Amino acid sequence: MTQLQRRTRDPVAVRTTVLDAALELFAQHGFADTSLRDISRKSGVAHPLILHHFGSKESLYAEVKRRVVEGYAQRFPAAARAVNRPINLRAELRRIMTYVGENELALRLCARTRVDGDYQVWPGEPNLFDLLERRMKVAQEQGLLRDDLDPRQLSVMIMGIVFFWLENRKHFAERFGKPLDNNSYLNTAIKMIEEGLLPRK
Repeated sequence: MTQLQRRTRDPVAVRTTVLDAALELFAQHGFADTSLRDISRKSGVAHPLILHHFGSKESLYAEVKRRVVEGYAQRFPAAARAVNRPINLRAELRRIMTYVGENELALRLCARTRVDGDYQVWPGEPNLFDLLERRMKVAQEQGLLRDDLDPRQLSVMIMGIVFFWLENRKHFAERFGKPLDNNSYLNTAIKMIEEGLLPRK
């Protein structure tokens, strides 16, 4: 039995191979300009077998998005389980920066969805934001964070700080004439969040 035959008889391997290929193609070309036949060619998995596992292109696209979101919990399982632990903004920002920074195709897919006018909520996304919001509330209850700030908006801001940087760092390297360091950026962001912008008295 060839390696391809063994792989096509292993449902987990088939799904993984198809999802890998689909992520790359959706990130590069968008949903509308990627066909199941494109994904079949890229993955080496027959078109009917893709339909057997995922049902439709729309379902496959949703599954690609789910995998990206749920990958964070798989990368940092202890943090994902810490529902009732107060958030450590410094550590959380570093985890998000690490995960998104390690997943260039996922970052590109996020940008691609916006270009395509796709503003749908990704499968699993509410769970991630609910976790961040819950942990911020716990920190507020324990007096570790100001209680006059909206935890939901803070969650969005934290994600925004990371995503904006990772999407634009190459542009800013051109703008300033040198590569900018992730850690330096993150340290500045953390100081701003923890200490504010006003000078110390």
